[in-house]
Amino acid sequence: MPQEFQIESYLSSKQLNHQSVSLVIPRIARDKIHNAMYYRVNLNTVSLRGDTIECLSKVIVRDLGSLAEPVSFQQVHVLGGIEFQCLLMKLVEIRPTWDQLEVMLQEDNTGFNNKYIVGLILAYIRIQYYFLQVEDPLAQRFRVLFKHYYNDYRKMKSVLFDQDCWTKSQTVSVNILHMDELVEWLLEREEIWGIPLGKCQWKELEESSSDESD
Repeated sequence: MPQEFQIESYLSSKQLNHQSVSLVIPRIARDKIHNAMYYRVNLNTVSLRGDTIECLSKVIVRDLGSLAEPVSFQQVHVLGGIEFQCLLMKLVEIRPTWDQLEVMLQEDNTGFNNKYIVGLILAYIRIQYYFLQVEDPLAQRFRVLFKHYYNDYRKMKSVLFDQDCWTKSQTVSVNILHMDELVEWLLEREEIWGIPLGKCQWKELEESSSDESD
């Protein structure tokens, strides 16, 4: 079907900064995500049994979390890959509160590793909340969060930050990268995995070091 006759892909009814939250993801990427098998099987409202962060968090923990002893069927552990972008799109559409995000960022002592979940949430925050003014209380909390993970050196598998997993014009490479590299890219570049990051005023971290104890 010609592009001009295609129907606009699903747009979330939730709004932020006077527009649908979905619009931070480019139209072409949204179409590909919504047609991806992973999204259609795991992330539609029927599969989730709801359209809330409580429902989505079960899939995020199942597919991005890991125990100290990895299980063989856990195959989604790649930042920026198709499954990752599907989860990111659903996170954008649901638009969880900051308190709900904090729950997923909490570390425990059971041997559960949440580094890919952290990567998902950091990418979501930078993509969705780029427009916040530096004096906004939420922006200040984000700065403290990014400062904390800038000192995190855990290794993760990731599609190279300057590559788009949906492209057919180049071979997509997956490398071992570190959490601090992800934070640095999110703060300094204009896009990641083909998704625009937007001009951000709160991304400078120098002044936030005094806030880390909050």
